[in-house]
Amino acid sequence: MRIYEGDHAYEIERVLDPATQLFKAWRYNVYRVRPTQQLLRSGEAETQEEAELAGQRALTEVANADRKNAEGRPAA
Repeated sequence: MRIYEGDHAYEIERVLDPATQLFKAWRYNVYRVRPTQQLLRSGEAETQEEAELAGQRALTEVANADRKNAEGRPAA
């Protein structure tokens, strides 16, 4: 499941143990999707809810940092 917010997105996915193929944890990934897809952050959590919350927080931090950097750039 991928959630988009402007030029950024986060997704959560199940993590399986490679040896047993049993469910192990949840992973979240935060991307910059425009102009190209770029993985910015990743992490794991024990529950789906924790992974969603961590992904939302990371997405907000990344989007705010990008917005702040864009405001500090001189106009072209």
